[in-house]
Amino acid sequence: MNRPAGPAGPEGKRWGELLAPAPLAALAWSAFQIAIFLWPTIPTLVQRAGHVSFAVALALLLTHGKLKTPAMRGLNYLLALLAALPAVYIANSVERIMNERISGLDPLAAGDYAFGILMLLLLAEASRRVLGLGISLLALLFVAYHFGGPYIPGAMGHRFGGLDQFVDTQFLTLQGLYGVPTGVSAQVVFYFILFAAVYDVFGGGRMIIDLAMGLTGRRVGGPAKAAVIASGMMGSVSGSAVANVMSTGIFTIPLMKRVGYDPKFAAGVEAVASTGGQLMPPVMGAAAFVMADMLQIPYSRIVIAAILPSVLYYAALLITVHLQARRSGLLGSIDASELPRLGATLRERGHMLIPLAWLAYQVVTGYPVDQASVQSAVLAVVCGTARKATRAPLVHLANALAAAAERTINVALPCAVAGIIVAVIAYSGLGTKFTSLMVAISGGWLPAMLVLASLGALILGCGMPTTSAYIMAAVLVAPALILLGLDPLVAHFFIFYFAILSMVTPPVALASYAAAAIAQAPAGPTGWKAFVMAMPGFIIPFAVVMHPGLLVTGLADAADAVWGFFNVFTAFVALGAAITGYLFRNLGKGWRTYFAVVGVANVLPGVFVSAVTFAALAVPGYLMWRGERRRPVQTPSILR
Repeated sequence: MNRPAGPAGPEGKRWGELLAPAPLAALAWSAFQIAIFLWPTIPTLVQRAGHVSFAVALALLLTHGKLKTPAMRGLNYLLALLAALPAVYIANSVERIMNERISGLDPLAAGDYAFGILMLLLLAEASRRVLGLGISLLALLFVAYHFGGPYIPGAMGHRFGGLDQFVDTQFLTLQGLYGVPTGVSAQVVFYFILFAAVYDVFGGGRMIIDLAMGLTGRRVGGPAKAAVIASGMMGSVSGSAVANVMSTGIFTIPLMKRVGYDPKFAAGVEAVASTGGQLMPPVMGAAAFVMADMLQIPYSRIVIAAILPSVLYYAALLITVHLQARRSGLLGSIDASELPRLGATLRERGHMLIPLAWLAYQVVTGYPVDQASVQSAVLAVVCGTARKATRAPLVHLANALAAAAERTINVALPCAVAGIIVAVIAYSGLGTKFTSLMVAISGGWLPAMLVLASLGALILGCGMPTTSAYIMAAVLVAPALILLGLDPLVAHFFIFYFAILSMVTPPVALASYAAAAIAQAPAGPTGWKAFVMAMPGFIIPFAVVMHPGLLVTGLADAADAVWGFFNVFTAFVALGAAITGYLFRNLGKGWRTYFAVVGVANVLPGVFVSAVTFAALAVPGYLMWRGERRRPVQTPSILR
């Protein structure tokens, strides 16, 4: 079978190539992270300052090739070197900063101003290059609000202003630039990304794709189902929608196209499946770790709460893929000779499931997540080296260390920028004012508030990384939901889902656009196709509000969990029929509208409502099935 060796792994550069400025900086960053893991007594401020400085320097070096003139490239090298100075300054001054001065009272030294402003400016430039102009402009808006607040009349004004207070809060404390989001990136997320990179080097990513293809390749719509399963499994390790698309999509999308799927549909399947990776335990992306920190609960609690919603998410996508395959007549599969054999895959690389299982076990049992990920990375090295089929040379491991640092940029930078914004919101009182405004707009009616909250999270996620979108929504929107009586975990899960689904929500749907590039499909139509396919996912957050037991909040909620799961699953069958226009036979617009209404209504609480909506789905479904059994086989319709 002609296929790639697996996901695009970190192996690639030779020893000489690793001595170039960018790979060398990446290796230095990984070495720094390993050092602060081995010596946790290093002051927290130093750890976070080093993390951000490395992220900024590496981001500048990785975008070096985009600069056109030698003078600009020379200046870029200088800026990358300057990015290290604020961290060095913090390390040299940490005793004075943390123990000898009182924040907000004692005056700042000249170096505090110089290096603080330097760090903020370099962070803004690195974020603009890597993340786009949107997040930098948003941060600039909040910085302007900090300085302009004392001059704004009315309720939106505040008294917290001035350069000294700004630099003090943002640069010299653990509340701003080096606040909770940066702490999560530096002390948790980096090590999970490191595990994913090491795991990939020793064939873990390829094994996951081969297992998915072996399980589903011979079934109806096999390649698309393999994309769903492989993307979910890979996403649970990588925690990044776009990275997931680029790793699994280069294999699954061409296969889907080859068996007859429309390029837009193939790209949509991959985008929606990869986006769901951030919802799939044990590793759910940086936003989940931030959520645990904000709620002050163990990450294992987040993982357990995410299990049923993530299963429902992927069940909905599998239902849609299956019905689309049935409608399009894609009843066959890829030739068996071209599919990886499940038994052979398990014999050759099945031992690479051990690190993944160990990671899941450690996380669920409440073991410190950074230690769990490092242990699993070491176990991946041991298991991978033990068998010839997965053994890798030392240079590939060095590439994994460099790749881990490069991949962390997309987490570290938005976390640092989000820390700046969160500090402004907290010290200016904007969060409380925004909560009051949302309650007033909704009239204190929870359904209206939920709609406002979902729209707010989606808008914040337009063009922004999931982590930043979630943090903004958690600070500005979640308090209003909690004020109206929602459990804090339910409120945060609600906005967490919508922040993630913004990756497949037009007009800026980053995961969809990445998949469209692989499928050679138009970005706009692909984005809308993925959005429609993701519609069941938009139902899940509302279902969690109506059935909190879906988050497995306690033994007393077991009945609600089972009932809610059954309700939502049944709803997704109806929505799958509405999305694809097929349920045992092709459906017209009237039936599609009918099933869409029934699907949404089925999520509503109440035994009577559930009985009525289930009957409204089961009766016509049975009649259609019965009618189709008596008809001769029809010519397959063309995929749309």
